[in-house]
This record gives sequence, C-alpha cells and structure tokens, in this order.
Amino acid sequence: MSQRMMKRLERLPRVELHVHLEGSVTLPRLRRLWPGLRREPGLPGDPAEAYRHRSFPDFLRHFAMVTGALRKPSHLAQVTADLSRFLGRQRIVAAEVFLSPVIFTRRGIPFLEILDAVEEAARAGTRRGGPSIRWILDGVRQWGARALEETLECARSSRGRVLGIGLGGDERSVPAREFAGLFAAARQSGFRTVAHAGEFAGPRSLRDAVEWLGAERIGHGIRALEDPGVTRLLKREGVPLDVCPSSNVGTGVVARWRDHPLPRLVRSGVRVSLNSDDPALFQTSLAEEYRRAHRRLGLSPSALYRIHRQSVRSSFLPEREKSRLLSESRRIWEGRTVAPEAQGRAGAAGKKAMGRRSASGRA
Repeated sequence: MSQRMMKRLERLPRVELHVHLEGSVTLPRLRRLWPGLRREPGLPGDPAEAYRHRSFPDFLRHFAMVTGALRKPSHLAQVTADLSRFLGRQRIVAAEVFLSPVIFTRRGIPFLEILDAVEEAARAGTRRGGPSIRWILDGVRQWGARALEETLECARSSRGRVLGIGLGGDERSVPAREFAGLFAAARQSGFRTVAHAGEFAGPRSLRDAVEWLGAERIGHGIRALEDPGVTRLLKREGVPLDVCPSSNVGTGVVARWRDHPLPRLVRSGVRVSLNSDDPALFQTSLAEEYRRAHRRLGLSPSALYRIHRQSVRSSFLPEREKSRLLSESRRIWEGRTVAPEAQGRAGAAGKKAMGRRSASGRA
C-alpha cells in the first residue's frame, strides 16, 4: 500500500517554492564555465570542491564561488534552461525561483539584461513542456539594507515581471528591523514578501520575520518549535515554512537526518512545504526530498500528500490555479481515471500563471 501511494505522489502536479537559481548550477555546467575564470587566490583547480560542504561558512564560500563563474546574462540563461528541464522531469508545473541580482549588478551587469535573458530561457522551457518560473529577487542580508534597497529598485524596474522580494544570506548578520521599511515599501509596490529565518538563528529570528518584516512565507524556519510562542504565532498568522531538509543536513544546522524536526513540525500543525533550496549544491531535488522525508524521517504517504497540498496553497499562484492543481491532485491521489486533456490542463495550470495577475497585481 505504502509503495503504491508513493508512486501516486510522484505523479502529482508539483510546485516548488524555495529554489535558488544560483544554487542550481550543476557541476557539468560549472566545468564549462570554469576555464574562463581568472585564477584568483583560494580558487580550487577542481570546481567539484564547490559541492562539498562541511559547514554553513563552507557553503557560503562555495555559493560565492559558483556565482563568480556566472559572468554574463547568457550564463544565467543557460542555468535557467538547465533548471527548467530539471524541474520538468519531476512533474513540477510551477516554481518560484530566487535570483540575487545585486551579486551581478555590482559587477556591472545590467539587471534588465539579466532579467531578459533568464525570462526568455524560462519561457522557452515552458514551451517545451517545462514549468512556469516566476522570480523572487533575493537580498543578501549580510550586505545590509542598502543592498536590499538596490534589489527593490531592480524589482520596480521590471514593470511587473518580478513576483516578489526575499531576504536570504546569513540571518545572524543584520537585525530584521533594519529591513522593515523596505519590506513595507515592497508590499506597497505590489510585491510578495518572503524571508529566510529560523535556520541558523533561533526562533527569535522567526518572530522578527513575521512581526518586523511581515513575511508571507519563511524559508527554512526549522527552529520554530524551540519557542512555543513562535509556534503559536506561525499557526495564528498562517505563515508557512519552506522546509529544505537536505540543505539543513548539508550545512550542518541539523547534525543527523534522524534529528530533523520536520515530522514534529507536521504534528504541531504549522504549515510546511518541501523544497530543494540549492538542488545542485546539495545534490538533491524536490522529488528526492519527498523520498527522503518518507524513508529517512518516517513521514507517511498521507502526510506527504498533505504537505503537497499545503505547498500548493502556500504558493503565490492565483486562487483559480491553486484550485485546479488541488482538484487534479485529489483525482490522482484517489486513483480516479484522469482524462489526457485533464492532465494537460493540470500541467498548464502553473504555466498560465506566468502571464496573470492577482488582485494585488503581482500573483
């Protein structure tokens, strides 16, 4: 029974809410870009080093190493095309993808050239049957408020082509209150808002992300259960957590798989989604996260199906598209026959969302 239900899970039209474009750079792609890099001190001769992390500082250094190889808009377009194919193979129909533009604009690459390049690659992927990809511009927290202001300026210059604003990086570096005004300004401009919190920093960072930043979703958030008050806050406000187990183990924030709090978060009633975060750098995928949650963390297929539904509901897709994906998922889960044209509609649900707007003007 369990095996049959896991197979049904694999057939569901999925969404991914927390995946970084820069963290999806595969080793084969990086090897093609590596020869063009200037030989800087500390740069390893073998780019495979960028995929071996022993700690979070290790990971941040490797992330910087990978982004350093992306020197032109065309490089980012190639990575987007790779990601589109990768997601499509997993039945992902819609993805909300982080892109950190200030990393590149501060090197002199114009943002709109970057956006044109990645957007065209994403549209081409959609035409080939891949997912819709919508962009969340991610600020680098340790670079301070000025960098997030530059990120918001990029988003505003996009004329409706950017979905939201995020805040990633080292959550221990700069207090959330330093970014509160910029998050409020982003919402006033019609952008959705998300923030990384409760990963390396404790539950207080989650409270700050909700109360200071007004984040609609929180990346990671796995420290929530350390403070019952924060758990109640998340449930009361309905703020979902984008949980990325392989990332947490890979950076050492969770020492062993058996220690991961995902099962306890599920039992607590906090809304969670499963995500791959930086799939290439952590050698995972959304499909693999579901398998590992079942095999390593003991979550039942029924619990994973509920997580799937919460992922759809937590997305920034228009409500009509969410309803369509949820209905299609229920038919597959219950083993009902699905007509080919219905399957096509389900796959198109996320893709059509790319060109639509919600009442807020950005979903």
